[in-house]
Amino acid sequence: AAGRGWRRAAGRWGISWKLGKSRLENNWAEKPSAHTFVIMKRLPTLLLLLILAAAVFLRFWQLDEMPPGWRDDELINSLVISQHVIDGEWRFYYPDASGHEALYHALNALPLYLFGPSAPGIRWLSAFLGSGVILFTYLLAWQLFRRHSIALVAAAGLAFSFWGLMYSRIGLRHVSLVFFATPALALMWRGIQQRLAARPDRPPASVGGAAAFWQAHRFFIGAALLLGLAFYTYFASRGIPLILVAWLGYLLLFNRKPLSAVWSGVWLTLILAGLLAVPLVLTLRSQPEAEARVSELAVPVTAARAGDFRPLLDFTVRTLNMFHSDGDSEFLYNIPGRPVFGPIGALFFWSGVLLAAWAALRREPDASEPGEPPLVTAEVGAFLLLWWLAGISPGFLSVPPGSLSHTILAQPAVYILAALPVGAATAWLRRRRPGLPAPAGALPLGLLLVASIAWRDLPDYFVHWPARGNTRFLYRADIHDVARSLQADPGSIDVGMAGLLAGPWDRLAFEANLGAEKARIRSRWFDPRRAVLIEPAVSWIGYPVGSDPFAPDLYEETGRTAGGYREVRVDSLIIPSFGQPTCFANGLCMADLVTREGDGYLVNLLVAVDRPLVLPDIPLISNPPPPGVYAGPRLLVFAQFLDADGEYLTGDDALGIDPQTLEVGDKFWQRHRLTPGDGQKPATIAFGLYDPMTGERISTVDGRTAITIDIAGD
Repeated sequence: AAGRGWRRAAGRWGISWKLGKSRLENNWAEKPSAHTFVIMKRLPTLLLLLILAAAVFLRFWQLDEMPPGWRDDELINSLVISQHVIDGEWRFYYPDASGHEALYHALNALPLYLFGPSAPGIRWLSAFLGSGVILFTYLLAWQLFRRHSIALVAAAGLAFSFWGLMYSRIGLRHVSLVFFATPALALMWRGIQQRLAARPDRPPASVGGAAAFWQAHRFFIGAALLLGLAFYTYFASRGIPLILVAWLGYLLLFNRKPLSAVWSGVWLTLILAGLLAVPLVLTLRSQPEAEARVSELAVPVTAARAGDFRPLLDFTVRTLNMFHSDGDSEFLYNIPGRPVFGPIGALFFWSGVLLAAWAALRREPDASEPGEPPLVTAEVGAFLLLWWLAGISPGFLSVPPGSLSHTILAQPAVYILAALPVGAATAWLRRRRPGLPAPAGALPLGLLLVASIAWRDLPDYFVHWPARGNTRFLYRADIHDVARSLQADPGSIDVGMAGLLAGPWDRLAFEANLGAEKARIRSRWFDPRRAVLIEPAVSWIGYPVGSDPFAPDLYEETGRTAGGYREVRVDSLIIPSFGQPTCFANGLCMADLVTREGDGYLVNLLVAVDRPLVLPDIPLISNPPPPGVYAGPRLLVFAQFLDADGEYLTGDDALGIDPQTLEVGDKFWQRHRLTPGDGQKPATIAFGLYDPMTGERISTVDGRTAITIDIAGD
């Protein structure tokens, strides 16, 4: 009775659950209503707009919070390399940070100039480019298959993917490669399809005139321009010519029928793109040391040249596994070992690979043979496979295997391959039930794939990955948390921040988190293993782990915490008495307290800023620095043992505070530990200031280059 009731209700709505021709199919096949026709015609466009809106939202939403802080690479990319463009230093290739192609930085210069070191200034460009990749993936998939089911599912899968979100929400240049390469390949395929549709067996007739040449080759020329730009984005772009040459080789060996119609256009694309890349090639040839990073990563290649092919084989297997059972091992860009797809997505993806391989290897039907053309033609199947393999090949050859960044060229191809089974199932269903509208066939499988990606990837990216300890450490999430805590305080704040002083990146990350409030919240950065900040008296210490202060009894806990940091206040009553201060020409004054410690001495120095500091020019240098560029500190304190003749025995050089953060009135206590070596007989302790780049000492106001203490009688 219940079943009969459901059937009657379904019948009233024009739906039958019986096999064969349903009333819905008959109504659709006979004459759909004008309203239904308009909806169905516009449905792909509406779905694409929804996908793009979701992609834009996911890429711009809370960019200042996710990733959970700032990584060195982002800060170096923008504040060093993109800043070169703002400063008018235009190049095709920048040697900073092991080498960077210029285009991303040229584009990033505008938001950085407008918004400064902030989420809009550093990350908006990647979010915009990543959103554009979704549209271009749809256009390329449509150009390859003329199936909205494949194009929409591929775009949606990439829009919601962890992989797509990762490089669209971080200020790195990787996403710019697929932003330019994907529409380039779409344009090239537009030209190929135009030629195949007009003359599938022979090239177009030769006609004279520039206008005729442009008409016949405009899509290939447009593709060449975009490919030429792609070469200036990321080193993985050098795999694009490999894709096209390998595809022409496939046509020559296995599928010559379309070769005569398309080879000239593809070669025109390669030649013009190669000409555009000539300035980059010449630059790289003139400074081969600038690409040190490429050789550093090529561990399997180095081993293979030495006769050991095991790393190459292992890296190849692990890279192929990255889609279903293994993944990028770097916390920076992945949950280590997390594959690109879950079980459902992996099933779709590898099914798509098999469909493309089957299409590439099967015999194409003659035009005279009955039946509709295949969903995946041989040339399209081969192209997708070659694009995917060339795109992931850097994962075979470099550290780490299966790197999501090194294999990013394959990203659109991966999601198009994953969408192929949706198109294949839809085509099969429509052959079985001709009256069924295309969306009705594609919707269940397409939703299954996209939902499986979104259900897994969105929580992984926005919840699980940023909560991991190593991720928080690498992105300085604790510094981000302190900045947010201080922003909640009214009034001006002078505060100390503990860190390892491994370059200026902690300070710059903190300032980027503060944004416009960095003028109100003034920080002094110090290494608590080496120094105690006395003025200002309030500091945040306790992180990174292992940076315990050398004088913990000085600190009074306030009870306030943020991330791994805790707020403390210096108890000035516990500070020991130091000697009379001696002032230096650069504005620092130092008072000493020297005590015995076993066989050695502790040199305690109370350093104060007496007047505005005079520091040498300290430009921001990338890590690693360009070849031949000094990137070390420009001010250090030296403490030395000298013998009776004034000769150097041993010493300890350090500065436990970032001098660029000091202001007039600041004070800090720094400690040096000196222990004589075997057979050494120190007679004097000398300490002072010097510039490590030049070796020049900074004199005291009375002209001395060092302050000395006689210990010969001790």
